[in-house]
Amino acid sequence: MRTSLKVFTWFKIPVYIHWSFVLIFLYIFWMSSDQPMGLMDYFWQTLTIVALFACVLLHEFGHSLMARRFGVETQDIILTPIGGIARLERMPEKPKQELLVAIAGPAVNVVIAILLFLVCKFIFFAGEVEWWYFKSSVQDMLSLKTGSGDAEIILEDSGLNLPTWMFILPLLMVINITMVLFNMIPAFPMDGGRVLRALLAMRFGRVKATKWAAYLGQFAAAAFVVYGLYSNQFMLALIGFFVFNTARQEDQMVRTDSVLNNYTAKEIARTQFTKLLGNDWMQSPIELYTRTLERNFLVFDFTGQIIGYLDEKSILAAAAKKELSVSVTQYAQSPVEIVQEGESLRYIYYLITTAKKAIVGVVNAEMELVGVIDSTSLENFLQLNKS
Repeated sequence: MRTSLKVFTWFKIPVYIHWSFVLIFLYIFWMSSDQPMGLMDYFWQTLTIVALFACVLLHEFGHSLMARRFGVETQDIILTPIGGIARLERMPEKPKQELLVAIAGPAVNVVIAILLFLVCKFIFFAGEVEWWYFKSSVQDMLSLKTGSGDAEIILEDSGLNLPTWMFILPLLMVINITMVLFNMIPAFPMDGGRVLRALLAMRFGRVKATKWAAYLGQFAAAAFVVYGLYSNQFMLALIGFFVFNTARQEDQMVRTDSVLNNYTAKEIARTQFTKLLGNDWMQSPIELYTRTLERNFLVFDFTGQIIGYLDEKSILAAAAKKELSVSVTQYAQSPVEIVQEGESLRYIYYLITTAKKAIVGVVNAEMELVGVIDSTSLENFLQLNKS
């Protein structure tokens, strides 16, 4: 998390701001170079941005707290210039649960939009011109009008002088409506893509549903790219490129999960493996690395107990420093993850790819070590079982 700054923790979920968030404020200063702004102008623009990202943050907490109801925790929430990211430990596999988690975020924005509308109605309904302006400003923003819209004409003709905060309220309401509409586009990683996948999964299963939802997402993403480049809206094209790749990755991830769920540790465990002793010199694993296909090793003491593991990165580091006569224990890491031979490969995949365990020991019911699985053997297995 070196690229992000932790700002606070809420509901036991840490919230970070990505370093690129500062680009927003640099953009404000750059825009003001043509039209100089006063201190109060900067204040209101900053307040608007803070309010906007508060809505984004509440959206992500909607996902996180709904996921918590189904036993899924959130690692953290990261705010970036293009939105928020709630990093769930996993997405619930039951279609109904995924549907509720996916829709919880947009539902928060719907509630915010309704509350803002009620506040605006109370404030602007006090005068006929004010209410007329409010309706026109909302219509102008939703129709993406450029230049002088109806709301600006009303202000000029009526001579109405509104305080700055009264311009911000309808803007925030429209932003929340736009967030709902954009997020419900049926394309990964938007919430609409997960809603579509959940609905399809109820009938056709998770793998097939993800495949169809991913294809639709890639089609929508391609449309974003083409339209963005055609209309010189390069941010839209960039979003389209991001959505296209995310949809493809989601499809591949679910296919991989489907394969992993069908196998256990026993079925791919390597039963022939080298046992390094803690007082062996690093020359031994370096030679084995050079002459054999083994890349990661378990380390034992004289009694045969596992005391750690030696990964490929450590072996290469020792070779680079030419520390051949250094003991293995100086490079060995611990603890070693031990799994039962009936354990699903999906969990082992998590240990190796997410928990960064280079090698896992496999034991039988009598807790006897019967094999190992490392990152290399798992990668080879997945290559052979590509769907």
